[in-house]
Amino acid sequence: MRLGYGVRVKRIRERDYVDVWRYETRGGRRVQRFEYVGPLEDPGTERKLASLIEKFQGQAMEEFRRMVRAVGAAGGSR
Repeated sequence: MRLGYGVRVKRIRERDYVDVWRYETRGGRRVQRFEYVGPLEDPGTERKLASLIEKFQGQAMEEFRRMVRAVGAAGGSR
């Protein structure tokens, strides 16, 4: 299983834009999902990015805890 999140800065037409990505389950598969945050030079982008990273970190930790509980309930390790 893939757990994670991150930040990507992408240059388009001489301007830098910020996306965040995370793994999520869709149709029983883990897929990487990107979410646009804003232009790199926009002061509001940093605040929005910090908020999203905090949210994704919480989600990733909860997913990890669910995984650990599932392994424990199965009575072993993978």
